[in-house]
Amino acid sequence: MKKRVFLWNYWILALSLALGSAAPAAAQDLSTLYVTPKILASYQKADMSGGHERNSVFGLGLSVGTDLSYSSSLPIRVEAEYLYHGSEDFSAGGYNHDVSAHSLMANAFLDIQTDTDLTPYVGGGLGLASLNDRISGQGSSVKVDRWNFAWNVGGGVAWGLSESLALDLGYRYMDLGDTKNTLSGAPVNLSLTAHELSLGLRFTGF
Repeated sequence: MKKRVFLWNYWILALSLALGSAAPAAAQDLSTLYVTPKILASYQKADMSGGHERNSVFGLGLSVGTDLSYSSSLPIRVEAEYLYHGSEDFSAGGYNHDVSAHSLMANAFLDIQTDTDLTPYVGGGLGLASLNDRISGQGSSVKVDRWNFAWNVGGGVAWGLSESLALDLGYRYMDLGDTKNTLSGAPVNLSLTAHELSLGLRFTGF
């Protein structure tokens, strides 16, 4: 229980630092705000007791943020993001893991201005991941629900279609944490990481 409370406090602190710095500018000018619905292709690796396996899965997400460059000389964006990383089966050592993953992240990005419609960016984020792992094997089954510290790092490029709309193509490496349990007296641990491509539409200004 103490670990779970600590992780929630950690995420709340990270989110407050990321979005709190942008709140005054956003309150004065809603044109700095943006919303980005996105689809996600996640190439996941599960390291399990007894081996590892890689699988691909699709997911969905939504981010809400603000562009600080409107109120300062810094080409920085900060955002809060929810992602559903999909559900996939992984098997190793005679056990099957049916895993679904969700994450809540506080992200920051540095935009690289090019004086064209294309704007590359780099960045990363901190937050929480929820792993729901249904484990079966040896005639038994158990379910593990766990919140973990999560982090990501990556980059991408935004293609400005108009003053208020951009197509956003991104890549990230994501660490979603792990689950731990025993089944029939044997450890059935799992650690989940992913290489992810996202495609979204960024709507700016309200």
